[in-house]
Parts: sequence; structure tokens; C-alpha cells
Amino acid sequence: MNRMRVKNHVRLLMVLLLVWPAFPLWAAEAKAVFDIMEYRVEGNSVLPDGKIEQAVYAFMGEGKSIDDVELARTALEKAFHDAGYLTVLVNIPEQNVESGLVRLEVVEGRVEKLRVLGSRYYALGKIKGRVAEFGEGNVPYFPEVQKQMAGINSTPDRQVTPVMRPGKSPGKVEVDLKVQDKLPFHGGIELNNRYSPNTTQTRLNGSMRYDNLWQLDHSIGISFQLTPENTDETKVLSATYMIPTGGDYWVMYGVLSKSNVSAVGDVNIIGNGNIYGLRYIHPLPPLKTYTHSLTLGVDYKDFKETTALLGADSFNTPIAYTPFNIGYDATLQGKNSTTQMNLGVTFSIRGLGNDAQQFADKRYLAQSNFAYVRADFKHTQTLFKDWSFFANFTGQVANSPLISSEQFAIGGADSVRGYLESNSLGDQGVTAKFELRTPPLAKYLSDKINDLQALVFYDAGYVSIQSPLANQTEQFRLSSVGIGLHLKGWHGLFGALDFAHALHSAGQVRDGDNRLHFRVGYDW
Repeated sequence: MNRMRVKNHVRLLMVLLLVWPAFPLWAAEAKAVFDIMEYRVEGNSVLPDGKIEQAVYAFMGEGKSIDDVELARTALEKAFHDAGYLTVLVNIPEQNVESGLVRLEVVEGRVEKLRVLGSRYYALGKIKGRVAEFGEGNVPYFPEVQKQMAGINSTPDRQVTPVMRPGKSPGKVEVDLKVQDKLPFHGGIELNNRYSPNTTQTRLNGSMRYDNLWQLDHSIGISFQLTPENTDETKVLSATYMIPTGGDYWVMYGVLSKSNVSAVGDVNIIGNGNIYGLRYIHPLPPLKTYTHSLTLGVDYKDFKETTALLGADSFNTPIAYTPFNIGYDATLQGKNSTTQMNLGVTFSIRGLGNDAQQFADKRYLAQSNFAYVRADFKHTQTLFKDWSFFANFTGQVANSPLISSEQFAIGGADSVRGYLESNSLGDQGVTAKFELRTPPLAKYLSDKINDLQALVFYDAGYVSIQSPLANQTEQFRLSSVGIGLHLKGWHGLFGALDFAHALHSAGQVRDGDNRLHFRVGYDW
């Protein structure tokens, strides 16, 4: 009897040893298998039904398991996130699968509370209104959030960072908008020697601007220019007002100018001029590192000038006209380069805000229906060891002889250095500037200097006149070489010195003349 029991125990042990490797397989085969004919998604209000069906369709059919349900849950949650709803979660609630129906529960992550923290100069309610996607009760759509954040951070005086965390209620989120802001009031003062022929040598410029008028991000500014050595010589006052509207901008401006300037030879020009303008700026959708915008504009220009020939009676040559403008601006940011381009068309329509006789009196063969195209191209390229190369090309082409206020000017600190400002005028022309810039030198001098660079340059310019009068010079060529030193530092102080050697004679400048251009000022 005992021998029989031992034999049975041995037989049972042998059976267990034989079947032991099959236990995990048997356990896996025992996992519940069921048919899934439908996924019922509850709690969704943002994703279209077609997107939901597309996400879960692959996990329907006969012989499915809980693993397939989890894959469907993951795919559906990913569909929400890919669509831009990053706060959405998808759960599998407890349920009995009956008639092939599986329920999935969507938790949309609605905003329960929105706070603005740290703002000193910008109204809290206005900041909330600019980021409406984070409004309480909303399911944030993050592509729109990115647009709204880019808009509210478009000013350097205000930077807003959203911080999200789980809300106190299940399935809700709270958002803090952390603000770092500065007083949106700016100004500047500058003294330079950018003078035109037969005027005193210094110019004093000043400006002030407030960039959050009415707590609506409206910007209002004024600026002036005068000749400190003789304040009766030139006075210019200008004002601007900018209104942002849904990503676009409207800009209104006015310029009042008064001058009593002696021009070339025996001709004196005494003139008062007013310019009033309107611009509409529409940023176009960016393309990765390429940003661009379209500008439409109209001006009203009213110049009241008296031309006096010595020994003869003076005669009036006033003119008022309304030119229109279309412009395209673009910036391409490369890994080691920046390229900027501006292309503009200016034109006037006969009989629309202008007088053909005034144009004829102003210049021989000048037309009231003039048009010209002006282009500007700039490129900065970083070279080896932080050396850089800068190139700038500008040009203009006109369809007819232009009055002086619309002509292309060359010469001066921002054009061809070594010459006076607007040294030569023409109906069409081109300028080219090339600079080789050193690496930043500030680290060798003082930590209070933000930027200091030395440079060598070559500038050139050419203009020509259509239908010149007898004995009138038809074209002008300017060129120069030189060195420069540009500085920024001490919380807004800036300065520039450019020493240029002229290579062509033009106007009051002779071939071989040297000229030092300077500017010094302070911005805040």
C-alpha cells in the first residue's frame, strides 16, 4: 500500500515536470478574447468624428483583447495631440463588453483657472484677452496658442511665458501667465555731422515713443531734427501713430519741415514742406526661417518752395501731390547669415491728388503720373573666428524724369561715405556697400561695452538723369574706401566713427578728399 502511494507521488511529480513549461502559454491563451464592433467615445467636443474613426478603426474586429483596446486608447490620444489639443487624455473606464461595444472616455483638460503674474505696466485683463485660447472653460488649441503667444511677445517690453499644471478639479488644468515687462516708454538723442551741401555741419536728432497707449499696444511717437549751429536753417518735426489690428498694423504719420538753405551756385531754396502718410502692414505667413510682409500706403506731399536767382525776381515752385506705395519686406535667417530685402513701387495717378502743371513747373518733362521701383538688399555673413562680411545694394528705376523729392540720392554716412548727404541726385541709380568686420572687441576693453567692432569698407554709387537740360551733368559716380569703429554700451550709449577717402570728384567733394563721419547718442 505504501509502495503504491510512493509510485503515485512519483507519477504525479513526473506529470508536473512535463507540463510545467506549458503553464505560461496556457496562461496567455486564457486571456479574455472578445469581438469589438464599435468604439463609443464619450466626452469629446473638439475632434471631428472622422478623425476618431480613423484613429481606432485598425483595432476593431473579431478576436480582440484588452491589448487592442489599449492600443486604440493610445492611438486616439495621439490623434488629439497631433490635432493640437495637448491637454486631452483618453481613459478606458470599467465596463462589460457587450454586443461588441467598447467605451473610451475623453478627458479634455479644460482650463479651470487663468492667472496673470508679475505684470507692472500692462493691464491684466488685456493680457488675458490677448491669449484667449487659455480662457477659463476652453480646451486650448495649441497652434492658436502659439500664434497668440507670438503676438503678445512681439514687443521687447513684454515677455509672457505660460505655465500649466493640473487643476483642483479632476481633468482640469490651471494656467499661469508669467510676465516680465518694462516701462514701454523709449527715446533717444543723437548728434552727428550728416549735413548736406551749403549747410552747417552738425545735426541734432531726438525722439520719444510710448508703446502701450490706452493699454491697447498702440504706439505714439514724435521726433525732431534741427541744426544746432543755426536753428533757423533747418527744422523738421514728425509724429507717428501705430495701431495693431489682429496681427496687422496701421501706421499714420506726419512730417513738418522748414528750411532756409542755400543750394549750389547762385540759387537759394527757401522751402516749407508737409507730408502726411498712411501705411497698412500685413505680415505674411512665415516659412520656417523666412519672414515677410506686405505694405500698402498713400502719402500727401505739399511743398511750398521759392526759388530765387541772385539779381532776379524770385518765383514760386510749389507742388502738392498724392503718391501711392506698395512694398514687400523679407528676412531670411540662416545658420551663419542674415539676409534682408525690400522691394517697393511708388506711383502717382494723373488727376488724382496732383496737378500736371505743377510738375511741369517743377521740372522739365516731369509727369504727374510718374512711377519708379526701388530695391534694397542686405546680407551679413559670419566668417571664420567671428569675422563677418556685410554687403548692401540699393537701386531705383524710374519711368520718366522725377521731381527732386522723388529722386534717388547718393552720398552720405548711410550711402557712399566720404561725401555729403544727398551729394548727388538722379532719376535712377544704384549703390553698393561692402564691409569686412572684426570679431567683437568689447571683451578686451570693458564688460560695460555691449558691442565694439572695427571695419574696413568700400562704397560706390551711380545716378543718372533722364532728359537732361543743355549743359546739365547727366550722370554722377561716387566711390570711397575707409575704416570705421562702431560701439554700443553703457545701457544705451552708442557711437560710430567712419573715416572715408573719396575716389571721385562730385559737387563740393574732390577726388582724394578725406572725411570723418561721426554719430554719438543715447537710447533708452
